[in-house]
Amino acid sequence: MPTHLTVRGLVIRETAYGEADKIIDLLTEQGIRTVRARSARKPGAKYAALTQLFAYGEYCLRQSGERFFLDSAVSLNLYFGLRSDLEALALASYFSELIRRTATDQPQPQLLRLFCYALHHLSEHDRPPMMVKAVFELRLLTELGLMPDMLCCKNCGEFLPARVLFRIEQADFVCADCSGAALPEDIEGTASVLQAVRHVIFSEYDRLFQFRLKNEALPQFAEYTEHFLLHQLGGTFHTLKFYRELTSGGKHSL
Repeated sequence: MPTHLTVRGLVIRETAYGEADKIIDLLTEQGIRTVRARSARKPGAKYAALTQLFAYGEYCLRQSGERFFLDSAVSLNLYFGLRSDLEALALASYFSELIRRTATDQPQPQLLRLFCYALHHLSEHDRPPMMVKAVFELRLLTELGLMPDMLCCKNCGEFLPARVLFRIEQADFVCADCSGAALPEDIEGTASVLQAVRHVIFSEYDRLFQFRLKNEALPQFAEYTEHFLLHQLGGTFHTLKFYRELTSGGKHSL
C-alpha cells in the first residue's frame, strides 16, 4: 500500500521521461530520493518550476515499493539569480556533481544545508564565485570526514606562521621555515589563507561565508581547496572542466 511523506528537498538533476514526465533527483535531509513527476513537462504544468534544476521546496511524495512519485510541492526558493549568470550556473552544476558523487540514501542533512547556502550566495551575487566554490569544496570534505589537519605546523608546532605550505598528500601544513623540499602538488599560502581554511572547517553554518580574503589570498585559498578535493575524491568532474573553460575566458552572463 502506498505511503506518503513530506520532505524538504533540492532538485540536483532532472531527466525527461516518456512523453511528458520527469525523473528528478531530490537532495533531502534523508539523502537523495529519485522521484517521478508525472506530466511535469506539459505546457502550463502545475509543478514545472518546482521540478526544474536547483528548485528548493517542500515536496509531498507518494512511495510505492522502492519508487517515489510527486503528489504536490510548495516553493521555498527557486534561486532566480542563477538563471542570468552562466558562471554561477556552471558552479551550481559542479556542486551538484560533487553531491551526487558523494551523497547516499542515508540521512545527511548537512549536505542539503551546505548546498542551499552556496546557492543563496551564487544567486544573490554577494560573494565572489571563487570564494563560494572554495568554501563548498572544503566544507563538503569536512562533512564527509575528509578534512585536513590544520591545528599547527607538523614540524615545529607553530600555530599561525606568516607563510605556510599546505601539503596535499599528508593533508596538513608546515610553516615555510620547516617546509624543506616541496612536492609539485603542494600549495603555498599565507596566515590569512590558513585562517580561512580553519574558519570553513570549524565554523557554524550561519557564519560559514562570513569572512574576506584580499589580494593573492583568495586565489591561493581556491587553488588549495580544489587540489585537496581532487586528491581526496579522485577521478574527474566534467562540470569542473566546463567551469574552468568558462572562467578562463572571463565572466559570462546569459
